[in-house]
This record gives sequence, structure tokens and C-alpha cells, in this order.
Amino acid sequence: MEINSEAKKVIYQYAEIVDSRSFDQLDTIMWSDFSMTGGYELDGIEGFMGAMNYLVATYTKTMHLIGNIDGSWDGNTYKGKTYCIASHIFEENGQMKKLDMGIIYEDTLERRDGIVKFISRDFNLQWQKTDSLDSLN
Repeated sequence: MEINSEAKKVIYQYAEIVDSRSFDQLDTIMWSDFSMTGGYELDGIEGFMGAMNYLVATYTKTMHLIGNIDGSWDGNTYKGKTYCIASHIFEENGQMKKLDMGIIYEDTLERRDGIVKFISRDFNLQWQKTDSLDSLN
């Protein structure tokens, strides 16, 4: 069954907002009572921004590649999994490096008054690997 395009749109927007660092747009994809777990507890957009401030301070760039999206709607609630490889670029001892993370997000989105946004996202790290980069544009 085709995943509802409303859910896909929000999932892809998450990657775009984080990678472009357009954090002023988070309220377009997250309800105010949003939460994220996975080795930590982030409550609300303000809690999520704490993690984004760390990301900006630590990594020069990020790139989230969205793979499989599998889930379904039950009424106004979508539950599913999103597979992602998230690349994090940073400098260490004068060398540019890339930390790749294999992630499976367990997503819950809700439709309220015709608008779909994340209510929760569970971060499940599957693996990670750090490599040196040959070049960076």
C-alpha cells in the first residue's frame, strides 16, 4: 500500500529543515507537544532545539538520506518506520571527517484540523562509522 503522501512530505521536510538548518520552520512539521527519544529525552520544539544547537556547534554540515518509509494511518494517527543514513561532517586535527549513522526512526504523526505533523520520533541507532574525507565543497 502506498504511504500517504502527507506523511512522506513531513518526513522529507524533517531532513530538509535539519540539513539546511532552517530551524525556524520546525513548527511546520512538529506539534508543540512533540517528543523525541533514543538515548535521550527531548520534549517540545524547545527541547529539540537544544539538540540542534549541539549539532550546529559540533558539525559543519549534515546530510540525511531517507531510505525506506513504511507505515500506515489509523484514523488521524500515522505510525511507521523511516530508515535513514545521516552523515555529519566535522573537522578533527585539521582533517575533515564524516560520521555516518544508520538510523531507524519510529515515527508517530497526527493530523489535527487537516494538518499533519510529528507528535513523536524515536531514534534507534543501528550503527555508526567515521571516515576521513578526500574533499569538501
